[in-house]
Amino acid sequence: MKTRSVKRNALLNIIKQICAIIFPMITFPYAFRVLGVNNYGKYTFSWNVVNYISYLAAAGILRYAVRECARVRDDKDKLSRLINELYSINIITTAMSFLILFALLIFVDHFHDYAPFILVLSVSVLFTTIGTDWINSAFEDYFFITIRYIIAQTVALGLLFVLVRNRDDILGYSIVSVTGVIIANFFNYFHIRKNLGIKPKFLISKDMKKHIKPIMYFFACSIATFIYINSDISIIKLFFPYDDSHNGLYGAATRFYQLIKEMINAAFVVIIPRISNDLVNDKEKANSKLSKVLNFTILLTVPCSVGLFMVRENLIMIFSGAEFEGATTALGILAFSLAPALLANFYINIVMIPFKMEKKVTIATLISAAVNIGLNFILIPLYAENAAAFTTLLAETSLACMGIYYARKIKIGNVSKSLITALVGSGLIFVICFALNNLIKNRILNFVSDIVLSGIAYVVVFAIFYNKDIKEFLKKRKR
Repeated sequence: MKTRSVKRNALLNIIKQICAIIFPMITFPYAFRVLGVNNYGKYTFSWNVVNYISYLAAAGILRYAVRECARVRDDKDKLSRLINELYSINIITTAMSFLILFALLIFVDHFHDYAPFILVLSVSVLFTTIGTDWINSAFEDYFFITIRYIIAQTVALGLLFVLVRNRDDILGYSIVSVTGVIIANFFNYFHIRKNLGIKPKFLISKDMKKHIKPIMYFFACSIATFIYINSDISIIKLFFPYDDSHNGLYGAATRFYQLIKEMINAAFVVIIPRISNDLVNDKEKANSKLSKVLNFTILLTVPCSVGLFMVRENLIMIFSGAEFEGATTALGILAFSLAPALLANFYINIVMIPFKMEKKVTIATLISAAVNIGLNFILIPLYAENAAAFTTLLAETSLACMGIYYARKIKIGNVSKSLITALVGSGLIFVICFALNNLIKNRILNFVSDIVLSGIAYVVVFAIFYNKDIKEFLKKRKR
């Protein structure tokens, strides 16, 4: 198999995630304003229900599949058997998840009003299973993933202005939300068969049993992760059953938080298959890559966290409108979740999972989920969406701390230089944004000025601290 450049893959995935920001920056403000805070809250709750089903369907298979396929991708026979076994398990878990969904819609009265939206959104779960996108990730086929995403989202964007025109068009927005997933996985289905020469087949064999135990660890981990991230919405609905505005506000805040988080993750997620493969062939090389990823994680997450906090009000008011002004506080709290969340992602997904530490990953994630849920029941009745944001911050922090503890014996390298650079640069970002927020009253001009000047300032700080590294890099490029 042709070895793809990690830098090229990272660049492609960053391009994909930039598009993943550009498209929502067009669709979210439009949807926020057209649907309004209550109807957007109904959509948020419906999507939350489908997310539970999607995690049941995935059953921890996706992360396990990427790791295991990357390990045996040079052996066609082993790879073919592995893909068929995992695909078959995924088909079974998807069928079971839909049975649970239909039971909920039939027997739980509270879901009846949301049933049309939930059913439409659930189509994405079916296409995700059929599309087997984890095969593309295992083969590091990020060029196809990027092009496919751009095409799918462009079509979805066009549909948005056709199907969503007034406050009652929640069903139309639900259709738009799943269109990109459907198109992307439709392309996947044919791509992996034609270009990768892989044809997943459904079969039942005794060999499937060996995957059950590790998959169950991943499954427990995935469910726990989902619970501590998404239980907020369910618990808000539990305590405020007749008021969808709280979920609407929290949904708006988490949208912006997740966009930044996913963009940063995009630069690093491409390294997971390569590290899994290197651990089989060259452990020193894998450890060197881990050190670089951790340093870049720190250099990116700390300033992004501070920057998001400083522009939170303008971000909400410009892109969501005055009706969502109440989401500002929740977004401010979530901004501080960025750093621990991305550190947790590094230690859990990039370090511990490739090193086959899924049992410890499960323990750490379950503890974080317990912290989140327990505090949600105590604080949400008092502080609604702001409490949900705060418990997410605590859960992400606890997960990061446990990840650092469990991975302490793995040699990753020194991070003092990157940490000092990030703190100095972030301090400068805070000062610049604070000054501009008081000097410039026009929200759009203020927002743009904050981002541009803060970005320039951080680049200057980075250049000062990493002057020698930049010179060495440029010398190597010239050669």
